[in-house]
Amino acid sequence: MAVIQLDIDEKLIQAVGAQAIREFIDRQLSLLRLEYLGEKISSAIRKSGMDHQAEVEAAREEAWQEYKEKFLKDVR
Repeated sequence: MAVIQLDIDEKLIQAVGAQAIREFIDRQLSLLRLEYLGEKISSAIRKSGMDHQAEVEAAREEAWQEYKEKFLKDVR
């Protein structure tokens, strides 16, 4: 893991607190990592040649059929 040092205004630290700043930066880094991983997944899906829309539609239809069989079989 890399260490990054940041210059933060002392008044800001006093106003919001070091812990709040640390938590904010941690959340931002988590979001950045999530965006990075999402892009890697999207890129892998595109490169695979898989038809994402067709897969989603097939899964949706399968779920609808399962729902109808379990919950709507007696409804007419």
